[in-house]
Amino acid sequence: MRIRVLQTPKIAEVDGIRLDVFQPGVQYEMGNCLGALFLAEGWAIPVDSVEPAMLIPLSEFSADHRASTSPSNAVREIYAPSDDDSSLAQAADRPQHSRCKK
Repeated sequence: MRIRVLQTPKIAEVDGIRLDVFQPGVQYEMGNCLGALFLAEGWAIPVDSVEPAMLIPLSEFSADHRASTSPSNAVREIYAPSDDDSSLAQAADRPQHSRCKK
C-alpha cells in the first residue's frame, strides 16, 4: 500500500515499529496493516501512482545503524586446537550409568 504522510504520528512506536521516522510529505510503500493504521488515524492519505516509491536504505536510519554495530564487549575468542586430548580422556573415564528399564 502506498501512502503520503500528512503529519508525524503522535505515538513513537506500535508493536516494535518506530513511527517517528516517517516524514510528512513523503510517500511510503508499506504493508496493509501499518498503512491502514496511518489512514485510520488520519496521519496519511492513500496515493495512487504508477511511479516507483522512493527507497531509503535501512542503513541510513540512525536506529538501524546503532543496532548493526556490534557492542565493544562482543569478542569471539578463537582457541587453537591443542595436542592435549585430556578433555576426551576425561569423558572416556566417566562411568557409564545403566538405564533403568521400567
